[in-house]
Amino acid sequence: MSENAIEELETAAQIIMAPPNIVSNEQRHAAESIFLNFRKSKSPYGLCREILEKCHDQYVMFEAAEVLKEAIIREWSFLLDTDRTSLRQYLMQYITTHNVPHFVRDKILQVIAIMVKRASIDDMGKERGTILQEVENLIVNAEPDKKILGCNIIANLMQEYANTVKSTDVGLPWEVHFKAKKQFEATDLKRIFKFCVYLLSEVVKNDPPYNDIMSQLTRHLLQITERVLTWGYVSPILPKRLIGIYESVYESDQAPALKLSSSWAEIIFSPELIPLMFQIYWKVRDTDELAHHALNCLVQLASLSGGIVSDEEARLKYLHTYLVTFFKLVSSVTIRNKESLGISHIVRKLVIFYIHDFSKLPQSIQDTLLDEFTRLTCHFCEGAVHEESDPESDYFYSDAFDKMLEAWTTILQEFSSSLDENQQSCTMRIFNKYVQCHLAPPDGTRAPDSGGENQVDEDIEDNDRNRYKEQLQTIGMFGRGILNHSLPVLYKILESRIDAFLNHLQMMQHRAMNINEASQLDTIFEDMHWTILISGHVLCMESDGEIPMIPSEVMQYSTNQVNNGATNIDVSVKTILSTETKAGLPDNIDQCDHVIRIVYNILRLCSIEDAAISMKLGHFLSPEVGSTLMWFLNRWCLSYLLPVETFYNEMSPVLLSCLGKDTECARLVVCFILNKIAVNLYSFQSESVLLKDTVKLFSDIVCTKQKSVYIIKMEAMAKLLNLTEQVQPGTLPPNILRGLYKGFILAGACLSNPQESNTYYETVLNPLKVKFKSLTELQNFTSVCHDDKVQKLVIDLLESLIGVARGAQIFSVGILFSFLAPILAELHVFLTVYKDYQVIVQLILELFGQCAKYMLCYLQPLDSKKLYESSLATVQAYAKCNANRLSTETFVEESSCQDLALVLDLLTFILSKDCIDLCAISHEEEITVTASDVSLFGLNFIMPLMTFELLKFPNLCAQFYRLLVLINDIYPEKIANLPQELLTTLLKSIELGLTKFGTDIVQACLDFIQGMASYIFRHQSLDTTFALTLKPFLRLLIDLTLSHQINSDMISGASTTIFTLICCFQEEYQNLVQELIRIQGDPMTAERLAAAFNNLTQNISLNCERLSKLKFRDNFDKFIANVHGFLLVK
Repeated sequence: MSENAIEELETAAQIIMAPPNIVSNEQRHAAESIFLNFRKSKSPYGLCREILEKCHDQYVMFEAAEVLKEAIIREWSFLLDTDRTSLRQYLMQYITTHNVPHFVRDKILQVIAIMVKRASIDDMGKERGTILQEVENLIVNAEPDKKILGCNIIANLMQEYANTVKSTDVGLPWEVHFKAKKQFEATDLKRIFKFCVYLLSEVVKNDPPYNDIMSQLTRHLLQITERVLTWGYVSPILPKRLIGIYESVYESDQAPALKLSSSWAEIIFSPELIPLMFQIYWKVRDTDELAHHALNCLVQLASLSGGIVSDEEARLKYLHTYLVTFFKLVSSVTIRNKESLGISHIVRKLVIFYIHDFSKLPQSIQDTLLDEFTRLTCHFCEGAVHEESDPESDYFYSDAFDKMLEAWTTILQEFSSSLDENQQSCTMRIFNKYVQCHLAPPDGTRAPDSGGENQVDEDIEDNDRNRYKEQLQTIGMFGRGILNHSLPVLYKILESRIDAFLNHLQMMQHRAMNINEASQLDTIFEDMHWTILISGHVLCMESDGEIPMIPSEVMQYSTNQVNNGATNIDVSVKTILSTETKAGLPDNIDQCDHVIRIVYNILRLCSIEDAAISMKLGHFLSPEVGSTLMWFLNRWCLSYLLPVETFYNEMSPVLLSCLGKDTECARLVVCFILNKIAVNLYSFQSESVLLKDTVKLFSDIVCTKQKSVYIIKMEAMAKLLNLTEQVQPGTLPPNILRGLYKGFILAGACLSNPQESNTYYETVLNPLKVKFKSLTELQNFTSVCHDDKVQKLVIDLLESLIGVARGAQIFSVGILFSFLAPILAELHVFLTVYKDYQVIVQLILELFGQCAKYMLCYLQPLDSKKLYESSLATVQAYAKCNANRLSTETFVEESSCQDLALVLDLLTFILSKDCIDLCAISHEEEITVTASDVSLFGLNFIMPLMTFELLKFPNLCAQFYRLLVLINDIYPEKIANLPQELLTTLLKSIELGLTKFGTDIVQACLDFIQGMASYIFRHQSLDTTFALTLKPFLRLLIDLTLSHQINSDMISGASTTIFTLICCFQEEYQNLVQELIRIQGDPMTAERLAAAFNNLTQNISLNCERLSKLKFRDNFDKFIANVHGFLLVK
């Protein structure tokens, strides 16, 4: 019988593995059915043994091992102890005496590991200890290939015990897995580590190069040692959810810290351990596959923490030993690119875990530590720059340099109040090296081609200031620690490059440049670009979400300069006032404040750019440098220009005299910047990134009242507004007009007088109103609307209106909406006319979205109703224009996705009105329409457009389900009372989300179902149409969980949803349970399933209360682990 079965399986395997052109689909399906039936076999142990002994087909052997695994999990409770021991011993004997393919061997090793783990739960690890003893003897005494097999057995055992939250496929609940893991940690993990250390001490007695067998054995030993040192030592007091997060982070990111208890002290604090691990790395560092694991072990040992280091004397002794051995390594070799990241990780870990102990070390060690850390940082900096100049290079040095800077950030913050001379020297060395690496020779070491073309990449996310943002922030912090050195370095570089640039301009006035001179100009531009970037980060700190302020170090330094007589207030003021003169540096410039001197050079460079444009040489300018100048001025203006004195304990008299309130210098700087913005808008209309930075500078500086009160009254502001109005349609890149009009609207916030405010806003908005009116009054609009000139006018108008909406604030929203409302009411007509012009359609939808986002929360009910009506009319027009539009073209699908994303944004922003309503309460206006009604109406229009193909776009899918959950959270009764057709469509979308998309969407759908089921239970609406429509989700969710179609991470979330549905539909649940039990062919399986369902709800009140939910959730985790162990679900 068994021979026939084996022959049948071998034939089926040949069919499955055969090419498609040899066998038919029917034959392949029949062969697959044979294996499916094989997997369902009860007590298949004898047959599987025969297959392993007699069969030569590798696929069948692998399937036999898999069937063994499933049968052991399923039938463990019914196997006799003697049968378990016999099977485990047979499998051990089989893999040690048979030469089988590695994938079959690995599967059998997994079976052995599962059996050992299951047995250890009952015998407290007694059998596991015996097996480890056998394996240790095998590794020590057997021939080479058996040694490696022994290592594989240990590795599989460790793998089986490692995870807990996701280890639910062996028929055990999480708590039992976790208990087994902690037991393994307490007994055998330490034993494995000691054994590996002993074997590695034998390995180092041999000198490399090692032969193949020795290399393989060493690799396995290092992998096991690394696994011990990267083990997830999780506290047993943490809840399951936190342990799951911990394990997920561990899987996706670098290993957790080596957090050991004091029971490890004997082996970890052994004087031989650290020197041995460094010696191992020294010996294998030329072999990549070995060096990687050895270096990871060293990284982990650098993060030693926990109860083991609670004794200060032992901790300092360990740190001293580690550092001395580490310094010996890094000072004796040149760190290669592949090992640089590991070395930097060691430094970072040492700083994180032992920063407070550095000062307790001998002074010589402290000095060596700073010196070596500095030397490594400079070495990695040089390597990083060379890597970045080579597009084919891997970024080992770059990542290592970033890690070193992270370490230095911690060091400098720890000792910020007491930087001694040695620390300042180290900071200076790193700062100088960074500056040198970004300058061209002879002042620097930048590779000749790293400057490249001076065109700014259209992808602004990847330009230097964003790509190296964290590096520059740290270098800026270094610079602020040594301002007496960093500021002179920076302004001298700026002045020398500006002089060189001026020489080139003067030469270009008389003749054309040759190739060498053009290359020199590119080099000058790249040097200026990096110097400005570094200067901006030294003088200013990141202020996202905070009020930008002058850094305290800069303020103190500037004050000290004046007090010491090194700088002069009058000279600094005259320097700023001489910005617009085209002459060279002012007299007595050396007495100018260093901060002012850098800013003066920036303004001077802007002035030289303007002069070049006036000389018709603007096409030779660098857009990248222009963009960087705008970025610098933005940061600097927000922090330094017109500072609020009350924010500071002490103000530098120089900065106050040059940039303070009511000073001539401040007015000049504001006027200068506004004029520069105008020049850029007029002269660089094809440079989108430069204009974005220019507009961002404008819209940011008018945000603060202290600055906008000056700006709004200046003639330069009126000129800028006039220039914007006169720009020819279509000449400015996208998003520029919206940024400008946002700035114009924000600037009006400083006007407290209502009459002045109205006059100002009319000045800004009337030209837009005139343009829109001219379009709507065109008698032949439908015939000329497709003209290129008219389209450009419409696009520019919509861009401007979006800017107006974005600039709205609570005190300006009234006048702005009274201007926008008539325009919004007409836009559904424009959308219909321009239905085939995606840019215009999307701008119209975006305009409504921005009005809802920035204005709706402040609007009175009557104005809100106007916005609702206009929005719904536009969404309806969009849906009507796109109904029955079928296309399989990717471009069309992407366009529809973008359109629908904007519609969903609009509906979400409208819905938020019911959450955040900041309008002044008016008792005269009755609220007849709620935001949720509008969102549901809008959803009704676009639901037919939300096809499955479109929902495959992740962002659109997430938006759609997020909106459904939000409506459900706020107004479940509105969902429950939807028309039948819309309700059916909506619930089909929820079913689709549960079965076709990722975990985020599944969670959103579970939240939706739970929310609605809770509503039904609270209101006892069990006989409503909605309740009947929701009832099938109980069966669906139970089927999905039993058939492994819901991710293990989602089981807890699914359990609370299932519990809520059970509370609502108790009779349906009982019928479902009886049906599942009835369809089981095996009486024993049916009996176990009935017991499992009985335990699931035993002593739990079906009342939707929190405590009942939590108890059911815990029971459900055990239920799933138990049922998955014995139930075969197709």
